[in-house]
Amino acid sequence: MKKTIEVPKFLVFEETIKFASTLKDLPEEGTYIFDFKKADKIDPFSLLYLSSELQFCRHRREKADFRAKNFSHLTYQSHMGFFKAFGLNHGKSPGEARGSQSYLPITLLNAREIRNDAAEMKVNPGEILEGLSKELTQVLTQTKEGDLYDMLVYSLREMLRNVVEHSRCIEFGLCAQYWPSMNRVSLAILDRGIGIKKSLSNNPNLNLQSDEDALKIAIEPGVSGKVFKGQKRRPRGDWVNSGFGLYMTSNICRNGGSFFIASGTKGLYLSEKKSRFLDTPINGTALNLTLDTAKISGLKETLADLREKAGSHRKASPSSLGLTKSFK
Repeated sequence: MKKTIEVPKFLVFEETIKFASTLKDLPEEGTYIFDFKKADKIDPFSLLYLSSELQFCRHRREKADFRAKNFSHLTYQSHMGFFKAFGLNHGKSPGEARGSQSYLPITLLNAREIRNDAAEMKVNPGEILEGLSKELTQVLTQTKEGDLYDMLVYSLREMLRNVVEHSRCIEFGLCAQYWPSMNRVSLAILDRGIGIKKSLSNNPNLNLQSDEDALKIAIEPGVSGKVFKGQKRRPRGDWVNSGFGLYMTSNICRNGGSFFIASGTKGLYLSEKKSRFLDTPINGTALNLTLDTAKISGLKETLADLREKAGSHRKASPSSLGLTKSFK
């Protein structure tokens, strides 16, 4: 028997989450045909998240035949590596497009290789991830300097370190896009690791009853599953994870756009005026960061407040943050 699945016209954030959720409940069939005839608009989060969910759908039904039709008009998606990311031999492979300061195509990185390279070089994975953090920040801020740039380089580097050092994933993905006509920038990060709740469960000071609890705690300052009060053998050195990456990024984005993090069964969406949870079943952790570039110049007060809070927190020393000037 054949089952045709009509892909929605708009695959943008919540619409994508809802569509991806339906894939888990597909009836057992011998052939599944995904019809992209109506599909049109798609954002970086959807490119990354949906391609991964389609790949998972194929793995769950290994004996079934998966096909796609009516997708030739989706030139942007094919250029960004969307189709090949889930196994359809069409368009560019993830990471094949060169990218620029305006966009980063779907890019899949091997966390295990980064850990091994760091060990071989006798450096912290953060040193290897520094260049990638700068590249992503340039897309997000459309600049290569300034307080916002410096703070986001640090924050994104710490978030990527969390993925590489603590998620236990083998591979993780990135995708970003800048739309000048809308003054909007979007960056998505996805890993299929152990998730936020399990990662933070090593910290005995945290009482996490649900994925919702874990998400709320994860964006608080100085929260870590590896460094906590009362540790007998507390990690030391410049590369101790301070637990400030998600805190800083979520505050910057919610004041200049929006921030979304999902893990396990829930997702937390934050903006200047909204805060809500979404049902987002996902194995691992997904992030969607957006900034309104027209609001970037107005983030000075937010940055000053973040510096003050970070500087007063005992876990965050200027040397470990790599931002001595900003964290006096």
